[in-house]
Amino acid sequence: MGETRNRNSVRVNEEGKEKLLDAKAAIGKCEGKRLTQLELAGRAAVSEKTVKRFFSGKEDVDWESASAIAKALNLELTDLIDIKATTPPLETTAMPIDWRFIQQVEKRFIQQVREHCRRKILNQHSRMRLLSGDEIGVDQLYVDVWLLSRSPHTLQVSPSKFLETFDLRNDRLGLGKRIQRNQGFEVANANEKLLILGKPGAGKTSFLKHLAVDWCKGKFQPDLIVVLIELRRIRDRQWDLLDAIDKELGLENLNLIEELLKEIAELESLQQEQHQKKPNEQIKVLRQQVEKLQHQAITLLKQSKLVVLMDGLDEVPTSELRQDLQDKLRQVVEDYPHNRFILTCRTQIFKWIPAEFTLVEVADFKPEQVKQFVKNWFMASGKSNAEAAEQWEIFKHAVDKNPEMEELTATPVLLSLMCLILQDEGEMPSNKAWVYEKGIGLLLSKWNSTKEINKWEVGSKTYRKLSIEEKETLLTEIAARKFENPKNFVLFEQKEIADQITKFLRLANSSEGVEVLKAIEAQHGLLIERADELWSFSHLTFQEHFTVRWLTQLSSEELAEKIANQQWQEVVKQLVKSQQPADRLLGLIKQAIEQSFKDELKLQDFLAWVQQKSNSIQLHRNEVDAVRAFYFVFDDALPLSVGSDNFLYLALRLDHALPIALELDHALNRALKRTINFAFYPEHIHTRERIHSYDYNSTPDLDLALKCANTLDPELASKLEKLKKEIPEISVKSKSYFQEWRQAHGERWIEQLCQVMIDYRNIGHDWKFTNKQKQQHQRYYDLNKFLIDLIKIPGAVSNTMNTKIKNTLLLPWKEL
Repeated sequence: MGETRNRNSVRVNEEGKEKLLDAKAAIGKCEGKRLTQLELAGRAAVSEKTVKRFFSGKEDVDWESASAIAKALNLELTDLIDIKATTPPLETTAMPIDWRFIQQVEKRFIQQVREHCRRKILNQHSRMRLLSGDEIGVDQLYVDVWLLSRSPHTLQVSPSKFLETFDLRNDRLGLGKRIQRNQGFEVANANEKLLILGKPGAGKTSFLKHLAVDWCKGKFQPDLIVVLIELRRIRDRQWDLLDAIDKELGLENLNLIEELLKEIAELESLQQEQHQKKPNEQIKVLRQQVEKLQHQAITLLKQSKLVVLMDGLDEVPTSELRQDLQDKLRQVVEDYPHNRFILTCRTQIFKWIPAEFTLVEVADFKPEQVKQFVKNWFMASGKSNAEAAEQWEIFKHAVDKNPEMEELTATPVLLSLMCLILQDEGEMPSNKAWVYEKGIGLLLSKWNSTKEINKWEVGSKTYRKLSIEEKETLLTEIAARKFENPKNFVLFEQKEIADQITKFLRLANSSEGVEVLKAIEAQHGLLIERADELWSFSHLTFQEHFTVRWLTQLSSEELAEKIANQQWQEVVKQLVKSQQPADRLLGLIKQAIEQSFKDELKLQDFLAWVQQKSNSIQLHRNEVDAVRAFYFVFDDALPLSVGSDNFLYLALRLDHALPIALELDHALNRALKRTINFAFYPEHIHTRERIHSYDYNSTPDLDLALKCANTLDPELASKLEKLKKEIPEISVKSKSYFQEWRQAHGERWIEQLCQVMIDYRNIGHDWKFTNKQKQQHQRYYDLNKFLIDLIKIPGAVSNTMNTKIKNTLLLPWKEL
C-alpha cells in the first residue's frame, strides 16, 4: 500500500518543484525584485531551512509549514504533492485512534474541495464571450464596478405604485433612491450579505465572476470557499439550495472519499482474514468520517466557511420557482447566518428582502471607466496597446461630437455594442439613431446560447425561427402600442404583452406567448421583468427607437392622423428629444403633412398665392419661410381665432424690424379688418373706449400704411389718402351720423380699399373660403406649427434637414 511516512508530513513531487520555482519567479517579476528563500520564509512564518527542505523535494516537511509556504506563493498544497503518499495504511490492530490523522483528513478534504471549486470556477467562469464571438478572460475586460447603496424600502412597492419610482430623466430604470457610490470590491469585502441590482448588461454577472476568479487567486476571502450558482439552471420545485451547494463543492467526485472507502474495504478484508469479530474502532471512525464528508455542505456552512454567489434571481423561469428559491434562501441564511451570500438580480421581483442583506445597485460607468473599458475591449480583441488607444480616440471623438450618444456608454453591454460597431465599420457614426439601428440588429442576430433556460424551450424554438426582420417587427409593435398610453407608456402587464405576442405570432395560447417573452428576455435583454409579471423594455431608449421605427412605417395619411392628435404630439416630442437627430422621422412628418393636403385645391391655390407674394418681397434667402408664414395667416384663410398677429409664431428668423413692404401690407390688412368689424358688426361698439379704438381719423393703421406707401409707392399713398378722408370722424356725439355713413357708403368704401390693396399690393383678395375649407386650413396651419415646434428642439435635426424643411415650408404641392 506504499511507503509509510509520518502522518503529518508531506514531500513535494517533481512537478510540484517546478510550480514552486515558477510561482516564486512570478512574484519576484511582479514586485520588480528577486524573491529570496529567506524573504519567503518570513512571509510564510517558517524557518529558511524549512523552505530549503521543501523546495528540494527530497525531505519531508510538516503539513502546516508546507501549507504556509504554498499559500505565500498563491499555490494549493495539493497541487504540489502526491496525495496518496501522505495517507499511510491504517494499522489493523486495536491501537487508539490517531485523532491527528482525522484532523489531517479534514484539512485534506478542505484542500480538495477548495481545489475542486477553484478549477471549476476557472474552467466555467473565468472567460466571457464578446458580441463579436471572441472569447476572453474576465480579467482582460473587467472594469471595477461602483455600487450605489440604497434603502430597502425602495424595492417594496406594489405594481400600482411601481411606475412612481421610475426616474426617466436620470437612470431611466426606476430603481429608487440612491445613497452612496462605493467601489465594488470594497463593498463585497465589507458586507457578508449583499443583494446586487442593476440594469441588463450593467456588469452584475461579470462582477460576480470576477470575485470568484479573484478568490481563486487568493485576492478575495482566501480563507473561505467560494461556490457560484447560476439560478437560471433551476429545473423545478424539487431544486434545493443545499443540494446545489453540494453539487458545486463536487463532493461526489472527491478522491479523498474514494481513498477512505478503499481503506475501509481493505481493513474489513483484513479483519475477515484474521477472523476478528469485534468491530474495529478505526473502521467505525472512518465510516463516520466518510458520511460526514459526503454531507460536508452543512458542515462547511456550520463552520462559516462558504461564500455563496448566486447569479440571476430574475432568470428563474416562473414566479412560483422564484418564491420557492426565496423561501429556501431565507431558511439557509437564518440557519447559517455567518456565511457570506451575494445575490444578483436585474429587477425588483422580491417578495422577501432579508434584513441582513445590504442592497446595492451597479452604477453607470464614469468617463474614466468608459475609456478603460474601450481600450481593454480592443486589446482583448487582438489590438496592441497603441492601436487600442487609437480606437479610443476615434470613439471619444464621435461621442464628443454627439453628446446624446453618451447614454449608450453607461453600461458594459451597450458599450460593447458600440465597440463592435466601431470594429465592424472602422468608424463610429455620430448619428445615434443609426447606432441604435445597427446595434439592435447585432443584438438580435447574436443568439445568446448560454442563456438556454429549462421550461423555455418552446418559446426559444419559436423565437429562434423568426428572421431578424420579424423580431424587429414584433418588438416594434410591442413598443409603439404601449406609447399610445400617455399615463403609462413604460410598464406592461405580462398578460398584455403575452397576448400581443400570441396574436402576432399566431400561437396556440397565451402560455406560449409568455414563453416567447421569456426567450426574448433571456437572449437579448431587450425586454425585462421588473416586478412579478410586470415588464418593460430594459432601456427606455430601446422602446423609443422601436416606436420611431413604427411611426416611420406608417402611410402618410396614418402618420398625419397621428401627429394631429395632441396625445401623440407629446409622444413624438419625447421621441425626437431622445432619438436625435431624428431626421428621418421629421422628414416623413413633413412629407405626410404635404401629401395629406395635396388634393385640397382651394388650399393649394392659396399656397400658390402665398409663394407668389413672398417671392415679390426682397429678403435674405434664409428668411423666405418666415415671409411665407407671414402671408399664410395674412388673409382670410384661417378662422378669426388664429388672427393675423400669430404669424410671428411661425416667422422663425425675422428678429429684426419688419421690412417696409411687409410693414405696409400688415398695416393695410389691419386697417381693412378693423373697418370691416366696425362697419358690419357695430353692436360690438358700445363704449367710449371701443368707439375711440375704431376712430380711423386717428388710428395708427392707415397712418402707418400711408407712411410706408409714401416711401415705396407715392401713387398708392395718394389712393390711401383719398380713402382716409372719406371716413367721417367718430365720436359719441356723431355716432348716429357715422351709422348713416356706414349704411350708405361703408360697403363701397371697403370694396375700394380692397381693390387698391389688390392692384398695388396683391393683397386683400376675397377667397370665399367655406367653413369646411377654413377648418382644413386651420389643420394645415396647426400641423406645420407642430413641425416647427419639433425642429426648434435642440439637436432634433441636422442642419441639412433643418434647412430642407424650412425651405419647403408652406409651398404648394406642385413645387415640392
